[in-house]
Amino acid sequence: GVGTSAHLCSELLFKRAGVPCTHVPFRSAAQVIPAMLSGDVDFAIDNLASYAGIIQQGQMTALGMTTAQRWPTMPQIPTMAEAGVPDFVVTAWSALIGPAGLPEPIQERLVAAMKGVAQDEAVRQRFLTAGGQALATTPAEARARMDRERPMWKEMVELSGARME
Repeated sequence: GVGTSAHLCSELLFKRAGVPCTHVPFRSAAQVIPAMLSGDVDFAIDNLASYAGIIQQGQMTALGMTTAQRWPTMPQIPTMAEAGVPDFVVTAWSALIGPAGLPEPIQERLVAAMKGVAQDEAVRQRFLTAGGQALATTPAEARARMDRERPMWKEMVELSGARME
């Protein structure tokens, strides 16, 4: 849909590749997949988790990953840089957040708990199989990543023409 990470990422790709494309909004991958399989849609940029199974079954071909390195469970898929689109690392991520002024001891306990979960091998494997990674960082590292990525996301929003309603 309009304004999603998949939409914004595709707009950035269209612009950088100089390829004229039309964004066709869908509610979810559950609608995109049949449209692609029937030939109504030529390609999609979306989160791996939604497509991992169908790619592994050979019903779709992944042309490139927007990660910096090849995905561990699908090493046959090149990165975008390897596929000919340099400087195209775009990943969606989530953060555990709390209210402003959350006491430091509570922050430390939450960070420790998240690190424990992220280091659990069963959890790590489950995330990888589904197309994600279990990571844990400090609040400062999460803020630094937000600051680093903000200009890229701003560019994508501007390219897409998406507006707040």
